[in-house]
Amino acid sequence: MNVADHWHAYAWVGHARPDDNARVDPNQPVPPLEIAHWLRKPARHVAETFDNTPEGASSASKWMQEGGEEHEFAGEASFPLDARMKYVNDDISRGADAVWGYYSKTLRYVSRALVACPREGQRCPYGR
Repeated sequence: MNVADHWHAYAWVGHARPDDNARVDPNQPVPPLEIAHWLRKPARHVAETFDNTPEGASSASKWMQEGGEEHEFAGEASFPLDARMKYVNDDISRGADAVWGYYSKTLRYVSRALVACPREGQRCPYGR
């Protein structure tokens, strides 16, 4: 995969991990089966877009961290947010995707994704 020019951010919170029938429908706001398939979703499902600049990368990292703070991971004691953010920041520094899917302490399924765009051989589906 090429290094991202920018990232599109997607967020979804539900009662449970969505079933696969919903996950293959691009019109559904739920997390897809494959990370790249987020880019098949309509633009209305994009929460934010961050450029691959130092400022954009910092904002993308902050967006992920805020989601982790708002929806605390059920296994926080074994994999704290600070440790998870090290992985996110490494992914961002390489221009790669950063994706979370987990159950929160309130038993909600949380999905947050920073999807690198454009993908190799494709243009940005949102015209950037």
